[in-house]
Amino acid sequence: MHNNMFRYAVCLTALLVLAFGCAKAPQEQMTAVRSVLDSVQVAEVEKYAPEQYKAAQDSLNAAMAEIEKQNSKFALTRKYSKAEAQLTAAASIARSSAQQAVANKARVKAEAEDMVTQMTAAVAEAKTLISQAPRGKEGAVALESIKNDVAAVEMAATDVANAMGKEDFIGAREMAKAGLEKIQAINEELKQAIEKKKGK
Repeated sequence: MHNNMFRYAVCLTALLVLAFGCAKAPQEQMTAVRSVLDSVQVAEVEKYAPEQYKAAQDSLNAAMAEIEKQNSKFALTRKYSKAEAQLTAAASIARSSAQQAVANKARVKAEAEDMVTQMTAAVAEAKTLISQAPRGKEGAVALESIKNDVAAVEMAATDVANAMGKEDFIGAREMAKAGLEKIQAINEELKQAIEKKKGK
């Protein structure tokens, strides 16, 4: 009876070792997730979907921390299910961030193109308004300064086009926005001067 109990205990221990001792760190899954994170950078996720990409990185880092935590435990008590779930989440978020980046990049490009169109039209309007603006002694000096400002906006449009050619759509949009705001302010100033002249 005693021998049977001993054998039972040995068998039970062996089964426990087989059941729990086989728990291994999900190294292959971790490598796969890192590969996904590397691959989605082609879509410029850090630039066009930074929040989602950071979430994916955070999930990977949490998984790695959980793996280290489990590795420090006694072999029979290690459980990697939480880390595996975090790794799965990291890969899913990374893929989602790539899709979001593509959509955001297209949207930013469209916004930049729209601003360039508006800026070009506003520059043409400025030139028309300059021809209608009051001359006079003071007016001539002011108009010369305004002409220089308009020329600077036209130069900015060239810089925007160069940025667009390099697919730096965020930079292009920012430059286009600044140029558009400047030319709109110039046109408003010219309109006020023309209205003032009409009033006299």
